[in-house]
This record gives sequence, C-alpha cells and structure tokens, in this order.
Amino acid sequence: MAITHFVKAAVSEYQDKEGATKKRYQSIGVIMETKHGLMLKLEILPLYAIKEGGLLAYLNPPEDKAIPTQQVSKEFIDDVPF
Repeated sequence: MAITHFVKAAVSEYQDKEGATKKRYQSIGVIMETKHGLMLKLEILPLYAIKEGGLLAYLNPPEDKAIPTQQVSKEFIDDVPF
C-alpha cells in the first residue's frame, strides 16, 4: 500500500517574531492506495481543534524525505468490510 497523501490539520495559532498570527499544523493521518481504493488512516483526532462542529484537514502529497517507515499490518487491512 502506497501512501498518496498526508492529512494535516490546523490545531492552534501562535505569534511569530513580527507579531503576525500564524497557524500550527499537525499531521493527523495518511491516505493510502489499496486494491479496493483509497483508505484513510487517522492516527490522532485533535478534539481541541474542532470548531463549529467539524475539523478541516489538508491533503498534502508526500515528499521524498517525509515518507514514514511505519507499515500497516495485513490484519488491519483484512478487517476492512469490503
């Protein structure tokens, strides 16, 4: 299974050196290509970042240096009900 995208969410804000407000992003999961189609693996769910009943997340394509070494177990994939 190849990772196609990293899922990142804005979880907080901070002030930079010039005093401008910036957002801090955290990786919350990955999108993988499987033989049955795309699969979302959420690794964390930052409840403190939920605003107005939802959490917006960005899909970022992986960079060569950012490809994780963690593999998803075959038992996890076999439990998918389709």
